[in-house]
Amino acid sequence: MRDVLNARGAPVLGAYVVPEAGDREAAAGAARAVRAAGADFIVTATSGPERSQYTSTNQSIDLAAACLRRAEVPAVATVTTWSRTVMALQAHLLGAHARGITRLVCGSGSPPPTGDHARVDGRWTVDAVGLIELLRGLNEGRDRYGLRLEAATHFDIGVRIRAVPRLSEADRVRIRTKIDAGAHSIVTSPVYTRAALEPLLDVVDGAVPVFATVHPLRSVAEAELLRGELPAGCVPEELVRRLADAADGDGFAQEAGRAAVEAATVCADGTQGVILSRADRPELVARVRAALPRRVAG
Repeated sequence: MRDVLNARGAPVLGAYVVPEAGDREAAAGAARAVRAAGADFIVTATSGPERSQYTSTNQSIDLAAACLRRAEVPAVATVTTWSRTVMALQAHLLGAHARGITRLVCGSGSPPPTGDHARVDGRWTVDAVGLIELLRGLNEGRDRYGLRLEAATHFDIGVRIRAVPRLSEADRVRIRTKIDAGAHSIVTSPVYTRAALEPLLDVVDGAVPVFATVHPLRSVAEAELLRGELPAGCVPEELVRRLADAADGDGFAQEAGRAAVEAATVCADGTQGVILSRADRPELVARVRAALPRRVAG
């Protein structure tokens, strides 16, 4: 996403495109709509960022290629390593590059839950750090085993990192390891309060651009569920109470939209931009665009 930053200047605005059943036409249509509303780029995935560990790499790349080709929108594909051998990953990546998909967000991922099980064990031959190292090697003109490529790739390597109010020393080491491995930028998990960003920004210390994901909550039940699932402080009690007080017909949607715009504005301070978790509300994209600081000429 460095080229988008260079062209626009910070803060930039992105939106996740997550179509039902990997529908390419729906993805391209959503990409066109949010582009018209003011988005600088889109991120493709087959599940929302709140469940992005379940994203299918090959489908995300395919959706990004469809958006790039049919909607002419800068597209970022989500790449996860679960249930993929290194050679399969390398083949997917080289295929993506050949289709013009060079902007990526990397993660280890997990297979989606099935049946009554909350989680299914997966297979990983490399984790997110290994994926970053693989991409860095391709950019240097060599494959996983050191063999020279006919031409070096030019991937822009993003990595997904959890933003929480408190980071352990192991968390901090892991973040620095990903940057040292070759990550060019960081995309956070959904952020609902600036307090969840501060520890991550402290560790990064300006080494690479950071893009904060903002997720407009869709119901009081979702807010309460996330508050219970996520680490303490990620979803403030005041936010849940505020949304619950507004939950009377259209009141909730309006208040949730206001909360998302506020979060995006706060998160834009100290980061290089924000990414809305869904592209199915172009009007919200336009509101966030209008609220973000403008680039200062000169």
